[in-house]
Amino acid sequence: MWEPNPAAAPVRTSAANNGRNHLITGLVAGAAITWLLTNRNVQQGITNTATKAWGTVRGEMEELKERVADLQAELDYYRSQNKDDIA
Repeated sequence: MWEPNPAAAPVRTSAANNGRNHLITGLVAGAAITWLLTNRNVQQGITNTATKAWGTVRGEMEELKERVADLQAELDYYRSQNKDDIA
């Protein structure tokens, strides 16, 4: 008859291995992110990129405002031209 050996090493299940893998992956990812965010060159690159992106967004918003104003002016013009037809 088979008897369990209490001195035998515990068998790792896939759930335990996944937990350990997630822990190691999290530690490595956290260390990499920390290193990147504390690196002066990376900080400057992020700042420069964010500044350029914000400038682009602001420029596009101004362009959109101008287009909307032009459309509104055209609508007002056409409404004034066709005012007699509506009544």
